[in-house]
Amino acid sequence: MQLNWKAAIALAALILAINTGARQAMGFMLPPMASELTWGMGSLSFALAIQNLVFGLAAPIASKLSDRFGTLSVFLVGSLCYAVGMGVTALWPTPTVWMLGAGVLAGIGIGATTFPLVLAAVTRVVPIQHRGIGLGIASAGGSFGQLIYSVATPMLVLIDWKIAMLALGASCLLLIPMALPLLRRPPAGSEAPAEDIPSQGPLLQDRRFLALAGGFFVCGVHVAFIATHLPNFVVACGLPLNVAGNTLAIIGALNIAGTILFGAWGGRRHPPQLLMLIYLCRAALVMAMVVIPPSSMLLYAFGAIMGILWLSTVPLTSQAVALYFGQKRQAFVFGMVLAAHQVGAFLGAWGGGVVYQLTGSYDLLWISSGIFGLLAAIVHWPVRREPTRVIQPQLA
Repeated sequence: MQLNWKAAIALAALILAINTGARQAMGFMLPPMASELTWGMGSLSFALAIQNLVFGLAAPIASKLSDRFGTLSVFLVGSLCYAVGMGVTALWPTPTVWMLGAGVLAGIGIGATTFPLVLAAVTRVVPIQHRGIGLGIASAGGSFGQLIYSVATPMLVLIDWKIAMLALGASCLLLIPMALPLLRRPPAGSEAPAEDIPSQGPLLQDRRFLALAGGFFVCGVHVAFIATHLPNFVVACGLPLNVAGNTLAIIGALNIAGTILFGAWGGRRHPPQLLMLIYLCRAALVMAMVVIPPSSMLLYAFGAIMGILWLSTVPLTSQAVALYFGQKRQAFVFGMVLAAHQVGAFLGAWGGGVVYQLTGSYDLLWISSGIFGLLAAIVHWPVRREPTRVIQPQLA
């Protein structure tokens, strides 16, 4: 039975809700783990930094493996890795298990169940005229997941952080039944017609790819730093931990609208122009966190504005990749762009912990994030509107 394209968008949104929500909720574990296990914030955040790096490496590899073994098979293995990686940490909380479970196994699972494979499936089945809004709605699932997990996880942490970790792992098992109808091979002729446009030359020499990857690198720094360290930043400012949960929930709630809006807007405007606008606004916003005294109202205002911008980069970047590199290679090329995102996420997650441990403040990370945002806006300025019809991309 052929899956209706509207149902495909809904399933993709639910999958990304779990994938993103569970991943970004792990920052809530750090304060109680640091208090109970005395490992130090640098060591704890390093495992999540490794997770982000492994996630980025796993995404393009998963895209390639899906060509050989099928998208569904790769996704199912990834779902199990994600769930087991979360669960073992709660059952055997040692530094080695934390690194291998939350860092490596969960990282592999996240990379195999995230945006490239899922959004490529959406692109294949959604009619061209609805593709921009479809990618926006599917991507907004990540924000919806962040909203739900940001509210639920702190409540579970108050009971026991181990219970919260087990709950996150159990939720990852729900990815399996959701993926079955979305990712199984469609009948011949059932996919939406493609407008494939070959890419220009070697991938790593393509300025459009480098601009998209550079911008996504900065996006990774922003998202991982905020998602991982906002709870500890809030506690360090003398505010209750639930302020961080509320702020992340606000980010998730507002980004549902923001991602859909920018996804639809990207179907009408040149995506790199909108990406430039997003990165400029982010730069101004994170700089404000250094100059304005922290308060719950400041954090809620920060959450509202950042929410509009949070994952709005995803449908725009996915649209740009499909535009310049073609739908047939969308999953792989977007996976490569996502790898750059996760290198940035590694630096954001680990760097935040190291800087805080050395200085007792996050100011240096807020300032660096602002500078990175300005650079990301600049690199998108010269990206051309017209795709070029030449040869298939290669890594080098």
